[in-house]
Amino acid sequence: MKRLIGLLLVLTMLVGALSGCVFGDKDNASKDNGGSNTTPTTAGSNNDAPDNQGDNGTNDPTDSEPAGLPPMTTEPITLKYMNFDSEVLTQKLAEKFEEMYPNINVEVEYINVADFGTTLLNLINTGEVPDCFMFSDSDFALSNYLLLDFTEYWEADPENQNLLPTINELKIGYYDTDKKWATPIKFFPGIVYIDRTVLETLNIPMPSVDWTWGEMIQLIKDATDHTQTPAYYGLGAYNRLDSLYGIAASQSIKGEFGWDGTGFDLSVWAVGEQEFADLKLNGYVAPDRETQKMENWLGDWEGWAGASGRVAIMTESYWTYMNIWDSPEYKEEMNINFVPYPIPSVEEVDGVANTIATLDMGGISAATKYPREAYELLKFMGWGVDGWKAKMEIFKDESITNSSGQPLKRDSMPAPITLDEEVWAEYRSLYPTDELDGPYWDRYFENCIRPVPFGWMSIAGYWTFCDEYFNNLNVHNLVDSGQNKAADFAAEATEMANQYHKEAMKKYFNIDWEPTKKYN
Repeated sequence: MKRLIGLLLVLTMLVGALSGCVFGDKDNASKDNGGSNTTPTTAGSNNDAPDNQGDNGTNDPTDSEPAGLPPMTTEPITLKYMNFDSEVLTQKLAEKFEEMYPNINVEVEYINVADFGTTLLNLINTGEVPDCFMFSDSDFALSNYLLLDFTEYWEADPENQNLLPTINELKIGYYDTDKKWATPIKFFPGIVYIDRTVLETLNIPMPSVDWTWGEMIQLIKDATDHTQTPAYYGLGAYNRLDSLYGIAASQSIKGEFGWDGTGFDLSVWAVGEQEFADLKLNGYVAPDRETQKMENWLGDWEGWAGASGRVAIMTESYWTYMNIWDSPEYKEEMNINFVPYPIPSVEEVDGVANTIATLDMGGISAATKYPREAYELLKFMGWGVDGWKAKMEIFKDESITNSSGQPLKRDSMPAPITLDEEVWAEYRSLYPTDELDGPYWDRYFENCIRPVPFGWMSIAGYWTFCDEYFNNLNVHNLVDSGQNKAADFAAEATEMANQYHKEAMKKYFNIDWEPTKKYN
């Protein structure tokens, strides 16, 4: 089990390395900014591909009826989908897509996430262009002009009106333009886990599911007890609290670092950054793995707070429950019983609150010859109802396993992007439904459906700002160690974030942008 935990935590740390400024440096693909000096390609204007109808005889989307999309080609074609998703899952989905469209052959190419960008560019340079693909770093896709504008497909598709609401409300994938360049195709909701057993041991009542940020902070403090051996900690933090706070601070915020569409304001980030640092400095946060503090606490250099049974709250990845904690070894032998809570808001919210989430993006290649069909394939792999019904068949069939022999529901399974009731009912059945844990999952799934993506997924210039400026300041270490206050960096960082966004909007879209939001 210790080896399995190590492998799964390596996966978690790898994905965390993609998590922008809030988690540190990113082992990302090439940052070649020397590409074309044109804007990302609109359907019909790419250099080698034909116009919207392509070589397939389909109707131009601009001429399609408002009721829906133009028809698919009936001619034999081949589509290539490049991804860093589950290798087994995407191959199974490709087979199901081919059953629906017998004239279409789908080639699925899986690339390790750490090598994805470099491999994609190499394929493009050799003419082996995928028709659609995953990505997470929007600056990479935009700066290399890889994306096709598929606004007319998106807006003509009635199914897209029944998705996670923030996708359309915040125009995720439009990048502050009037065109749809990309869309979320993989959704890992933001989450906070509470160990019922720890709170019961410490005689602390479980909080309301409608808790506030202040109530979470107070619980972290109340559940910390250094008089016992090993000590109890209120918080085990894989995801830093400042990354959660950025969206929890206000429902008017549309992205990290106080981004509201008119500009950045890092005074918002500074509050969460400082609060987390103060908790660490005052002994409320459990030690990290492979540190002397961890060895002193659990007697194990490679120990993990999530396996200690001595931590009340864990800000772990969404998939940690199904990958690790949902097992007899944890629940029965180790008596570790984590249940999900929505990320709390600073102020009480009427209805479902917006919360930070991981939304891996997908796009159609600017060079595809078959944009209409590539759209349908991307939809099937990502957000579409038909694709999700196929996924549920696969997830529920435990004879289908990954290379480690694990059923695919235990291979970092995402949550649905569609709000289709049948899909969600099937998905909900995969998680606990018993009288004790079931109500927590019911309430959690009701409250996780308004995601706001991390900045590198949705804001032009965000990752470049992190990579070239913010991460080089070593802010987290300086604030966590008490050498600086987070507020010391906020004003200049706000100015720089706005400048990077301004330059990105001009370079990627030829749009002159100026911030109108004033720094507080």
